[in-house]
Amino acid sequence: MEVLSFVGGSLLSATFDLLLKKLNGYLTDQLRNSKEEVRAQMESWKTLLPKIIIVIQHAEENQVANQFVKSCLDDLRNLAYDMEDLLEEFVIDAKRFKLITKSKASINKGQKVKSSLKNLFRFKAKPNQEINSMVNHLNVRLQHFEKEMHTFGLINLTMKAEDKSCKVAAERLPESSLLEDKVIGRDGDKDAILQRLLKDGGNPEQDFVIPIVGMGGLGKTTLSRHIYNDKNLEGRFLLVLDDVWNEKYGPWDVLKRPFMSGALGSKIIVTTRNKNVGMIMRGDDRVYNLELLQDAACLPLFTQHALGKENFDAHPYLQDVGEKLIKRCKRLPLALKTVGGVLRGKLHRDEWENVLNSDIWSSSEDRSEILPALRLSYNHLPSHLKRCFAYCALFPKDYEFDKMELVLLWMAEGLLQQQSHEKKQMEEDIGHQYFDELFLRSLFQRSSGDESRFVMHDLINDLALDVAGKIYCNLERSMGDEKLEKARHLSFTPHKYEILERFTVLDKLKHLRTFLPLKALNKHIQFYLSKRILHEFLPTLNRLRVLSLHHYQISELPESFQNLKHIRKLPITIGNLIDLHHLDITDTYSLKEMPSGIGNLKNLVTLSKFIVGKAIGMMTRLSDLKNLSQLRGRLSILDLQNVLDVQEAREANLDKIHGLEELDLEWLALDNDRDESILEMQVLSWLNPHSNLKSLKISCYGGENFPPWVCDPSLFFNLSSMKLSRCERCTLLPSIGLLPVLKELIIEGMDSIEAISFEFYGQHGSFPSLAELVFRRMPNWKEWTSPTKSAGEFPCLHKLVIENCPKLLGQLPSNLSSLKELDVRRCNGKLLKSMGDVPSLTYLRIEQISELTCLPMSMSLPSLKELSIRDCNGVLLKSMVDLTSLTNLEIEQISELTCLPESFTQSLTALETLDITYCNDLTCLWEDGTEIEQSLLPFNLKHLSLRYCEALESLPDAMMMRMDGSSSSNTSMLMSRLERLEICDCDSLKSFPRGKLPTSLKYLIIEKCEGLESLPDVDGDYNSSNLHLEIMNIPSSHSSQGSCLQVPAFLKKSRICDGGEWLESFPERMLQHCRRIQSIEIECCKILKSLPSLNCISSLVKLYIYSCKTLESLPEELGLCTPNLKILEIRWCKNFKSLPNTMYQLKSFRRLTMLLCPAIEFILDGGLPPNLTKLQLEECKNLKRLPNTMFQLTSLQRLRIPGGALTMGLQNLTSLLCLTIEQKLPLDIVLPCSLISLEIKNEENLESIPSWLFQNLSSLKHLWITDCQNLQSLPGEAFPPSLGLLYINRCPHLKRQRFEAKGDCWTLTWSIPCIRICEDENDWMSELATINC
Repeated sequence: MEVLSFVGGSLLSATFDLLLKKLNGYLTDQLRNSKEEVRAQMESWKTLLPKIIIVIQHAEENQVANQFVKSCLDDLRNLAYDMEDLLEEFVIDAKRFKLITKSKASINKGQKVKSSLKNLFRFKAKPNQEINSMVNHLNVRLQHFEKEMHTFGLINLTMKAEDKSCKVAAERLPESSLLEDKVIGRDGDKDAILQRLLKDGGNPEQDFVIPIVGMGGLGKTTLSRHIYNDKNLEGRFLLVLDDVWNEKYGPWDVLKRPFMSGALGSKIIVTTRNKNVGMIMRGDDRVYNLELLQDAACLPLFTQHALGKENFDAHPYLQDVGEKLIKRCKRLPLALKTVGGVLRGKLHRDEWENVLNSDIWSSSEDRSEILPALRLSYNHLPSHLKRCFAYCALFPKDYEFDKMELVLLWMAEGLLQQQSHEKKQMEEDIGHQYFDELFLRSLFQRSSGDESRFVMHDLINDLALDVAGKIYCNLERSMGDEKLEKARHLSFTPHKYEILERFTVLDKLKHLRTFLPLKALNKHIQFYLSKRILHEFLPTLNRLRVLSLHHYQISELPESFQNLKHIRKLPITIGNLIDLHHLDITDTYSLKEMPSGIGNLKNLVTLSKFIVGKAIGMMTRLSDLKNLSQLRGRLSILDLQNVLDVQEAREANLDKIHGLEELDLEWLALDNDRDESILEMQVLSWLNPHSNLKSLKISCYGGENFPPWVCDPSLFFNLSSMKLSRCERCTLLPSIGLLPVLKELIIEGMDSIEAISFEFYGQHGSFPSLAELVFRRMPNWKEWTSPTKSAGEFPCLHKLVIENCPKLLGQLPSNLSSLKELDVRRCNGKLLKSMGDVPSLTYLRIEQISELTCLPMSMSLPSLKELSIRDCNGVLLKSMVDLTSLTNLEIEQISELTCLPESFTQSLTALETLDITYCNDLTCLWEDGTEIEQSLLPFNLKHLSLRYCEALESLPDAMMMRMDGSSSSNTSMLMSRLERLEICDCDSLKSFPRGKLPTSLKYLIIEKCEGLESLPDVDGDYNSSNLHLEIMNIPSSHSSQGSCLQVPAFLKKSRICDGGEWLESFPERMLQHCRRIQSIEIECCKILKSLPSLNCISSLVKLYIYSCKTLESLPEELGLCTPNLKILEIRWCKNFKSLPNTMYQLKSFRRLTMLLCPAIEFILDGGLPPNLTKLQLEECKNLKRLPNTMFQLTSLQRLRIPGGALTMGLQNLTSLLCLTIEQKLPLDIVLPCSLISLEIKNEENLESIPSWLFQNLSSLKHLWITDCQNLQSLPGEAFPPSLGLLYINRCPHLKRQRFEAKGDCWTLTWSIPCIRICEDENDWMSELATINC
């Protein structure tokens, strides 16, 4: 039997096992009262399903090589899903019928019916005849398979069925006993494990076992073998237990006893893929986690197996291809060895490229070694985890997924099963256990970019695809694949503009269970969905359990969604989907009311927010929460000012929702018209949550004080975070100090608080666990009184922020020995004078406290590493001493600071970053005439930034080196580590100190220093790679004689701007030494007429010329002397007339942009560069024609030109993707069929867009129409179905009203996902940020 069929069978047995469990549960509970005939047939399933499971297990064990059996397994999988769908449909119908019956009973009692039940009453149970037909159809299929089992003799297998688990179908590949000569890249791991092995003492029961844990293919066995043979272990007893899977403690306890009584130093190494195995065998979690190889070790391992050497020295022509192959192996040793082995003996580059350009894991040669090794991890999974792992096949490679996201998907699919012998658990808790098991088994790993998210290694992803078979599909990966027709679960990467045409391939997938757009990398991108998808396509998928519309901008859902009764996870939905588990409406900022019937969703587990309706007759009231006792995680209750009856709050029963961990209670911002203080106090008093709560936020509450439950330690023994925000009428804070585990407290916008005293701490309270305390925007707070002057309060406080509390003068807490961060802004200067000793402080920020002239003597700062002082008096620095640990110093807008005081600078020996900004009185860094000992200067300084210091006249001599290479001072250590120097807007600075820049310097930025007359001296030594300046903005000289700075030879980027009236031409010597320059930008040189010769700068890649009004042309040798030039931009140069005709020789050239150059009439008659990809000629009104060679360009992708310059042949540009036509739309134009974006701009005479324009544009996605003043109509039916965006800007006859309901253009909104109408400049500017074509 083929590998895929075998693995699919393994998943299939898990599928039927789950189906049998559900069937037993449904027959016991939900279907107890179903029709006798239906129940009898389903009872017969209970007998037949175990036989089917035995047959499937036989196929798994023996890998039956029979095509018919494999076909039967595929049919069985579909049958299992259909049976499960039917069972759940019965259950859902039963629940809905029960709800209707209950509601009708309420009516009979005279209760008023909520409008939310109107749609529910429309529900009709399926007729008995239809139910019988559905069950009979499934029975026929089951009986057919039973006959086939008899025909092929498989039914006899059921006679052998015993109570035993299925054997492992694929055993581990045999390992050679011979050692490899060398284990590459594991020296550090080997040393660390040897250190544990050679260490005696400690806990003998734990330390004699060393588990090595990691995913398959990491080389755990190879490493342990090398350790076993290490000479340092001679004379010691060492046992290696390789590839252990057993998770039972009993057998291990029996095995270890003889070894426990062995000689001192006896050890056992265990290799396993399951961290839980290692923890059981050790008795704690101190396992050795073997990670993927470091990047540096991947190349020698790969080349050792591919070329027999640990480098490419003998085959340099293969290195670039080899490095790409190495990258694809994702640092997994087994993959590196396997791919290297495939290339063994192949020394032709084309052979390596063929492997690179193929799916390197698809060939049987590659799979035969890698996938069987990894498949063991899957085979050893318990059946309940196999389907959960297979579900992950929906994720593409490198996809970062959230733990909760995946658990919710498993919940919706019904994969989380309660174990009968265990205490009943919430589904979410079961899901977290499943996830943790897969993580411990090394099938998931944490993302390197975000520790809160997870990924699968590429090869584990391939394993998931193999076991998933045809059931789980990714749309992009499966396009054109016949297996898409069998898919039950579908994921896809969302497009910004989603059109129906994309999903027409799914027409046959009426049994689809999952419709999942994957999360976008950029969370700020908005996505749009065609109404045809929403109204015509999605409602036909009536078996859906997961429907995510998370990314899409949707204002309403169609009523037909009521028919999606299997839905369990839907980010925005309607009210009577009674089996719904997950309702995520986090980012629905325009949502003003909840979906109707929210209170009916008794199975709801996730509800991100609940909005209280405005009036008595609204469909959603606060009391609707009383039935949602299954909620978990976070809940935000908004618009609580709409609660007009305290009884609603009382009936909400928040204290009965045990699973809530985060609760936000929010009223609308207070205003003078809202005066319901007593009512709001009563409402809040009844909103006490359950004691499991971990985070509480109360915002815009209008009461004068808080109810007792807010600070009740007997209730909140789990609460770790609290935020009280904008409760402006509150005059007294609750006794929060009593809460035992509170770690974070934020209090802000409390306008009526004048004093914080003993009540804040509570009787005997001291904030025992508080780590972060923040006070913001408390304009009337005057006094802070601690309960005692002992060291009892805030014993764990690490961070204290006091911001915008201008009247606070009282005593701060006296003992903050644990404080590490202090941030005080916009407060009274007397506040900090009450500060006590803070020996642990590492971060201090003081901002806008002008009255503060010194810190108290008691406030020593021996541990301070970061200091930020902004908008304060310069005298303050003199009181800061003993800053020997300071590494980062930021000084901004300090008055009366002419230089850094000697007492301050003497201790800056550890300083690495110094940033001084907006210090207008600063003339130099160190005090004039002061001889400071050289060892006390900041010789560790790496980054120095001086910005907007208009009086700065000189830089320290110590930053320069002598011309002979030594320091200009007495020691070579002074600023010899400087890496970045930035000097901007320091107009009084005329020159650098004598000498050379330090060779450590990597970045030099000089910008807008108008008085600078010279740059540092430069000689040939700066050509070394140690001095690599990336950015240097060169100011123009202020000299009236036109003298010019000579640019350093190491320059890579130059910007010459604000030329004023002096620079008519560039002196030849300005760029004569620039052998490395790659980018030149010339801006606002108003009388510049010519550029210097470019003969010496063959390295030039980019040339930008902006607002040079008198410049007429570029040097003719541009096309001859700049072979690497790729980009040329000329903008706002009104007299510019011609480009060099030699540019056709520039084979590297890619982009030419000319904007607002009205003098140009002809362009490059000598020919365009042959590899041009972008040509933009915008608002060049007098351009008469384009060169004929333009239509021969085979790489041109973006074109922006005046319509009057167009000639026949545009359709020949078969690579063109984006086209903008300005001023005049030619009547005979034929557009290339490759276009995806088209803009028609400034066409004053156009009244209607001709329909023939779109005849060939089957790929068009974006249509922009801009400044067409007379345009009256659009060819709606002629628009291609691929169109996703229609953007109309400043076309006065195409108003928004025409695209709204009943407007003549309304039908366009049905098929085009996004239509934007900007009627004026303000509209355009606001909308532009949301469009990214």
